Amino acid sequence: MREKFFFLLSGEHESIPASELKSVLKLLDPGAGIQETGSGRIILAETSEEAAREAVRRTAYTKLCGRFAGISETSPEAILSLISEEAVKRLIPPTASTMAVRGKRIMGASIDRLKLERMIGERILEMRPGLKVDLRKPDILILFISSPVETVVGSLVKIKPKHFFHERLAGRRPFSLPSAMQPDLSRAMINLAGIGSGGLILDPFAGTGGIMIEGILLGYRVYGIELKRWIAEGALRNLKHYALGEENIIVGDARKPMFRDKAFNAIVTDPPYGRSTTIPDKSIIALLDNFLEGCLGLLKDGGRIVMAVPAELSLEELIEKHGLRLKESHIVHVHGSLVRKVVVLER
Repeated sequence: MREKFFFLLSGEHESIPASELKSVLKLLDPGAGIQETGSGRIILAETSEEAAREAVRRTAYTKLCGRFAGISETSPEAILSLISEEAVKRLIPPTASTMAVRGKRIMGASIDRLKLERMIGERILEMRPGLKVDLRKPDILILFISSPVETVVGSLVKIKPKHFFHERLAGRRPFSLPSAMQPDLSRAMINLAGIGSGGLILDPFAGTGGIMIEGILLGYRVYGIELKRWIAEGALRNLKHYALGEENIIVGDARKPMFRDKAFNAIVTDPPYGRSTTIPDKSIIALLDNFLEGCLGLLKDGGRIVMAVPAELSLEELIEKHGLRLKESHIVHVHGSLVRKVVVLER
């Protein structure tokens, strides 16, 4: 059964979090109705509770989801008007005996969070006098999220653990390189590929295996190619540590792949620009050209390529040459002055 849910996105990147969530929701529930809100940090969706929960688990940049009561401008009067008899009935089942109210301010919202928590709690208790407040382990947590332009109110359904990626951070892996992509961006790129459970993914520039690990943990079959044997051996150590039994890393050249045609649902990769190692042919464009020439035939019809490239790199001619279509492009600030562009290409 579909209901309306709200999702809070990470503020770490401008456009990837919303695109990632939409991609995952469309996979989990193709008929889901998805709506962006004014703040850009909150997404509304008509979907099932199962899909909403799974979307939080699968995505990198979705922080939580909740059962939706309403959305208003950010003023105490407007927010309190959302706490109606009908909303309380929908958010708090008759079996619940305890509740708490928590607020979250995002993007510099200046609302008095503690005062509003108290006012919402008092209004709910007027409508459900049998309820008790339990601030530690309530049966139902009423949640409001306020930005400068809007506030959404509902009840918490699922929240992503704070340290979800901690054990897989690049620097904590058995083997790492300074250029290794972090697991959150790796996971988001896989999700942007939009392929169903059990699909086959190729990473032709596998490096330390970060993209492979996230893909395997999401339930995909993932193969990687790495040119340098010593790096491939390091990736093998990582795969054994995080995904034992799925160590499908091959020493080889991305320009001359060794797989049969139309074997893969998607190619997700981070080419070796800017690394301390030498780049084949001394040019990222030449490398990408040769990679596409060699790997495009491996994609099934309708398959996607998701890759990270330097933000300033122009890909228009390359995309046109290989008969591809640019579906999405996202700017990602990695650290300091390092900026990448994540592109989603379709055949």
